[in-house]
Amino acid sequence: MSKLWNLSTQPEPFWLLEAMLCMNYVHVLDSEEWLNKSGSWSQRKKEEFLAPYRSFREEMRAKLQPILKQFPMVAGHVDPNPRKHDRESLRGYDSPIISFLVQMQNVLEAPERPTEEALEKGVNYAFGQMLGNDLQKSCQDRKIVIGSMEDVIEALEGWDGEDGDKFKILRLYLERREIMEQLWNLQEPCREIGRGCLTLVGERFDACMEKCGDQKEVNVLMRGVGVRLEEDCIIKITPMIMRYDGIMIQADESVGAESVSMNIHLGIETFYLLASKSDDLYNDDRLLAQLKALGDLTRLKILHLLVERPCYLQEMAKELELTPATVLHHLGILMEQELIEIMVTKEKKKIYYQLREQGLQEISRGIMQLALSRQERKEQQEKQIWEGQEKQGGWQWTIQK
Repeated sequence: MSKLWNLSTQPEPFWLLEAMLCMNYVHVLDSEEWLNKSGSWSQRKKEEFLAPYRSFREEMRAKLQPILKQFPMVAGHVDPNPRKHDRESLRGYDSPIISFLVQMQNVLEAPERPTEEALEKGVNYAFGQMLGNDLQKSCQDRKIVIGSMEDVIEALEGWDGEDGDKFKILRLYLERREIMEQLWNLQEPCREIGRGCLTLVGERFDACMEKCGDQKEVNVLMRGVGVRLEEDCIIKITPMIMRYDGIMIQADESVGAESVSMNIHLGIETFYLLASKSDDLYNDDRLLAQLKALGDLTRLKILHLLVERPCYLQEMAKELELTPATVLHHLGILMEQELIEIMVTKEKKKIYYQLREQGLQEISRGIMQLALSRQERKEQQEKQIWEGQEKQGGWQWTIQK
């Protein structure tokens, strides 16, 4: 396979982010919902799968709690309550401090601190991305430029997040210099604690890192989660533990005339869960969710539009005479059910959406399964699993006891 893009993998997680994911009750065990619906996962297997992550989170929390007392401003952004999780929305989900850390990773991990001027520019850019980038769950139809608190207040007027998060974003911006200073000082304790707890998920982390070093595997994964990458993309992968099932993508479309840069935060189980999802192709709950995604006139119009050509967000909003927020809401549902995918190319310099024909074919096969007897269906499922293992060269994951 020819090399289509430049790939680099971080040797370990971004420990500040892992620490805040452990301390904040975000929906970090999101796969529990999918595992409950998966016909191929028994309760015992699910519990064995989740045990190391629960242990990792509790040990990190126990060690971090006394240390955070030394950093009161950062501790003030810890949310002790579970956050609402709307499965039909891309917005209002992450705690502001989580989004901020994702945006500021390169600055915080740089070997030298930036100048005051460069830091202010970087923080303002981060807030613009948090409030105005459609890959970061925003509903904006224009690029957000932040230069002052007034700009943040104005941007929040059109931001589709919870009121409590709006207040946190304002406080985060107001305290940005002090917060950054505390985050820099917190890095080493978080790194030390994280490395000490890594043994709890060490086998799984090593398996993920091995696959991340194989560009073919990464390409298959990207396509599997609905991302098509073309040549001259620069990709940096950071492994994630607490978002073990997730994938967060940042695209910087202004790196240069010849390239597009992407930062990917990749859950260490993403390879495995994608394979398990393929094995469980004919699960009734999954088919029902896919049919529900199709049971909306606006989403059908989006699919009809994408049959004709790939489109970007504002283009679809104009064509359908809807707000970008409404279109993005429906795109999120179609993405979750793997009916569309995003495409990143250096030529177009935009994030484009396109139809994922494989997703529609899977729905078609799932509907056809309804006409089969229980025995015939079982035989089809076994055949699907066997074909999936053959395609992957026989690779299977052994759950860590």
